[in-house]
Amino acid sequence: MELKLMPFSPCRKIRTVKMPLHILALCVMFTSGFVGCSKEDAEAKKVNVPAMIDALKGADKEARINACVELAKAGNRAKPAVQSLIPLLKDPDPVARRLAAYVLGEIGPEAKSALPELKEMLNDSNREVVMQAVNSLRSIDPKNYSGLKNEPSTPP
Repeated sequence: MELKLMPFSPCRKIRTVKMPLHILALCVMFTSGFVGCSKEDAEAKKVNVPAMIDALKGADKEARINACVELAKAGNRAKPAVQSLIPLLKDPDPVARRLAAYVLGEIGPEAKSALPELKEMLNDSNREVVMQAVNSLRSIDPKNYSGLKNEPSTPP
């Protein structure tokens, strides 16, 4: 996939970056919180949640990953997607599991129905998945999960 990135200064030339889709999804996910407030940012938060829920249920892996990235932007507005995200927590692909957990954490306390599955993820063999599960548990239920550490229960 080829992506054109605009540096912070609009006077600079557009750069072209080639990277795998899952890396791009993670970059978008982690940097979206650092973008300043503007009308464009407000528009980006207007995610079509029902369409993303449909994409989560599809067979296309990239569509599911993209849907997770979009739903994360919607924050607690993505609450209707919780039941569709829970099955992704058991997906064979660790990127899909991690992104689904991330979205649930972004939804926050409204995603409490996913707590049992997120707790199961603490035993995942992938360290990044475990770390995201911990962060999501803290976001959804900080009262009961604030003491969790970002460490897998078994060494990698």
